[in-house]
Amino acid sequence: MKATKMKQQLIYSAIFIGLLAVGSTGCKKIAGLELQKNTDHEISTLDPHINKTAWQYLKERSVSSATDTIFKRMYEAIVYSGIDSGLYQQPGHTFIFLHNDAVFRTAAPTASDCYWGRYKVNNAVAKSWTQYTPQQVKNWLLYLIVKGEYSYDNISSELVETKTLLPEGADAANPGSLMYFVLSNDRDSKVRINDFINSVRVTVGRTSGILSDNGPIHVVDRVVEYGVKP
Repeated sequence: MKATKMKQQLIYSAIFIGLLAVGSTGCKKIAGLELQKNTDHEISTLDPHINKTAWQYLKERSVSSATDTIFKRMYEAIVYSGIDSGLYQQPGHTFIFLHNDAVFRTAAPTASDCYWGRYKVNNAVAKSWTQYTPQQVKNWLLYLIVKGEYSYDNISSELVETKTLLPEGADAANPGSLMYFVLSNDRDSKVRINDFINSVRVTVGRTSGILSDNGPIHVVDRVVEYGVKP
């Protein structure tokens, strides 16, 4: 019995010494098995630059491809409203791009987080831009173009107030034509739009910080709205 205990102690001691040896001398094997080798991992980040204008990017993902049409309803809004498409080629702006879901998601009567559901026509979810006046659609598109360039280099956890291309006074709920940006306070650091106290709606970016040749693009899949709760 005493001999057995002594043998166990010797085995444990040998394993312990072996582990110490591995840690101190960098041995490659233990008990005949290879240890994981140290490798140098190259750290890289995705380049947010798309090397094209915002307008080119929008067209490529709306009408230029039969399989990639995520901005098709936004493109249709631009055509219907008569807004100057050259605005999407001008430098010095930040662009909020509408994923199709931001325009229409469901025909359910309770829909309120897409444009056609938020702004119902005869109490029903709209089916087409033509159910609105071109000016109404144009004003919303102008609101989605911000004066100045705002992305991860100058948006932080502190609320940033910006001005949009919507003419002041065009929207009674937003006479100053303002839009606010802030980053979510978590590891995802998503761009949040109009996340201020008593905001009627906060819209979180689906994909943010896309850098076109003429300004940042933030893609949303929910309606963007400015308003203050009473």
